[in-house]
Amino acid sequence: MPILSLETEIVYGPLFSRRLGRSLGVNILPTTRKVCSFDCVYCHYGPTHEKTLTPCTTGFPALEQIISAVEQGLRRYPYVDYLTFSGNGEPTLHPQFTTVAAEVRHLRDRISPRVRLAIFSNSTTAMRPAVRDALSAFDAPIMKLDAGDCATFSMINRPCVGVTWDGLIAGLRELPKVIIQSVLIGGRLANSRDAPYQAWLEALASLRPAHVQVYSTDYPVPDESIHRVPRALLREIAQEVTQRLGVPATAY
Repeated sequence: MPILSLETEIVYGPLFSRRLGRSLGVNILPTTRKVCSFDCVYCHYGPTHEKTLTPCTTGFPALEQIISAVEQGLRRYPYVDYLTFSGNGEPTLHPQFTTVAAEVRHLRDRISPRVRLAIFSNSTTAMRPAVRDALSAFDAPIMKLDAGDCATFSMINRPCVGVTWDGLIAGLRELPKVIIQSVLIGGRLANSRDAPYQAWLEALASLRPAHVQVYSTDYPVPDESIHRVPRALLREIAQEVTQRLGVPATAY
């Protein structure tokens, strides 16, 4: 099955996001390879060949390049709602992520203060105090949690060496007002039913996030045994999260 191409620019879009409205994407990762600490079975960029918490620094854009590209994007598209760190893998793996986050926020405050900052992170570096501090620069720190137990986590997210489910949960607990994003899937490795689903609910109850965003696979995935969860079921799940846990949840 075909997969999506990598982003070839630092700033791309504007895109219309179901969650964030009009958004400029910010890719601070290399444009020629995917760099991530996960190899999720549903990833629309395909397999992760560089699966690590300590990537080779070759090919990462420099701070000056990032700031220049973001400034050009904001001046060209001043009407966007969000600047969203996402792109070709896990953005917090940039070797200067903490500085990048701070400098982009300063730039935003100076030239376009109404635009909000978001990040889509897989949560694997939330165990690092410096990363947690940097995440405070974002108006919407949107952190991944697809599983509530180690076995499901290992099968769906397939983390690199050094990442554990317990460590990921411990890092998320230290983030105030965190927004949880969860990709729910059916098929061979479902986390949308039975014991994996109940464990996920229990994990959410322990974290007490500010909001939960549930969605499924809209894009092509490399494993054809992965099935999309119907929109109606996603809405039922979001309703259950809100009713059982008292946590606002939205299905996308």
